[in-house]
Amino acid sequence: MDLCKESLPLFYFALKATESRVGFLWDNYFPVQSEKERMPFLKEKECVSKPADPILSLPGHVISQKIKEGELKCEETIKAFITRINEVNPLLNAVVGDRFEEAIAEARYIDQVLDSDEPESDEEKTILLSKPLLGVPVTVKASFACKGLPHSAGLVDRRNAIATEDAIVVKNLREAGAIPIAVTNCSELCMWFETDNVLYGRTNNPYDTSKMAGGSSGGEGSIISAAGSVCGVGSDLAGSIRIPALFNGIFGHKPSARVVPNEGHMPGGDSETVKDFLVVGPMCRYADDLVPMLKAMAGPKAYELGLDEKVDLSHLKVYTLHESHYPLLTSSLANSELMERQTQVCSFLEEHFGATVRDTRIESFQYSPFIWLAMLFHKNASSLSAQLQQNGKTTETIHPVVEIFKSFLGHSKYHWATMTMLGMASLHQSFPGALSKFVNIGTQMREEIQDLLGNDGVLLLPSYPHTARPHQRCLLAPMNFSFSGIFNVMNLPVTQCPLGLDRDGLPLGIQIVAGRNNDKLSLAVAKQLDCEFGGWRKWCPGKLSDQMTN
Repeated sequence: MDLCKESLPLFYFALKATESRVGFLWDNYFPVQSEKERMPFLKEKECVSKPADPILSLPGHVISQKIKEGELKCEETIKAFITRINEVNPLLNAVVGDRFEEAIAEARYIDQVLDSDEPESDEEKTILLSKPLLGVPVTVKASFACKGLPHSAGLVDRRNAIATEDAIVVKNLREAGAIPIAVTNCSELCMWFETDNVLYGRTNNPYDTSKMAGGSSGGEGSIISAAGSVCGVGSDLAGSIRIPALFNGIFGHKPSARVVPNEGHMPGGDSETVKDFLVVGPMCRYADDLVPMLKAMAGPKAYELGLDEKVDLSHLKVYTLHESHYPLLTSSLANSELMERQTQVCSFLEEHFGATVRDTRIESFQYSPFIWLAMLFHKNASSLSAQLQQNGKTTETIHPVVEIFKSFLGHSKYHWATMTMLGMASLHQSFPGALSKFVNIGTQMREEIQDLLGNDGVLLLPSYPHTARPHQRCLLAPMNFSFSGIFNVMNLPVTQCPLGLDRDGLPLGIQIVAGRNNDKLSLAVAKQLDCEFGGWRKWCPGKLSDQMTN
């Protein structure tokens, strides 16, 4: 039985036609070696400068240790990152609100306590020294409440909304000693995988500002990669941590569900219906910072993941997904350099850890876009309109088609992507049977993948079929999020790992999928790949032909 023809809504065929025609011409018409050769009319790319201050290149756990040992002043550290944000943000538009003065004051207090010889300071000094992220500057996605900072999630109607208290994950980070310094841009209500909204505008990629930073955690990905932050807080409903991590060449981890608290996230953070799908996780330049960040963010629930347990990779099973089962809209467009690097990863794990590598066939995976839509809307179809009305403090009826038309004319207060999602949700409510079969298919697929991975298996595949795309290019392939989004509804932990740069100087990467609550395995594999492939790369400004260096 052909499930596509029998049960997919009409919008599927329109999207497929757009991608297969326009997208094919864009990507494959000129069989040349580089983007510059394919489009010689492009200007030389603009990218951020290398971070000059050595503090900016230190991992978070090293910064914390140096502060505790007196080798580094906390105030000096915070000021270095503030200076860097002021330097790069005009080019990136990643940071949309800051608490620089408060952060400096908090850092100065830490230095005063640690430097004090007064006996009455001993107890407080002991408490500070016990904090695993003491003095580490972090940024927070603007969809999270961070006291005193904008909490708009990119929505125009919330332009004046200021958080009165911290989201739980921010409180947990503060308890661990981290110092929030700013909030970062996201797509409107986190509904699109390019970070762009009517309120703050578009965020750029630090490797090439003509390219996307990804979304919805694109502000985090951009500013962390540009060395304006050490680590950050992202959220992920459909790849919103992993796609920006890929495009910006950093690490990102989508944890197992219901471990890191998402209360205080907008939209949906307090909704029981999406807590299995909307997860909160760390974004970092260095793999060694992922576990400390994840433990701090999870707070008391971190023990559920056993992150302190030693991981034995000698029995590792590595699975790759047969390309014939890639999502239907994009199977012919997977980037060859991403696939080549995936092959290199498999060879490395096979040679160094004796891993068994096998290409696997998961037939249902080709229906990933529709499984994600079906399983999300099955629980949550009516909430998007309610979120828009509640957060926008309006009772007016929102007409998606009208707003999409107005958006492309520049006259809507909403982004067209948000309206598209609202339109699809409305369509699902009107024709609930159109996607209903995919709920059962997804449930069966969830158990199939879990049985495949078990306790010692990982699945490797791209989180997106291309490296960072030109701005708005993803409009032609709106379902490409499903390479990563499918694992949200599968309830599986995934770590995005950078793997060097392509011939155009853009980051390559791979997502490492592990079994349920087996986050420690995907994180351990990412750490090994960091050592082998170099992790986050600094960049050289100027021409496309410049060689990127560590």
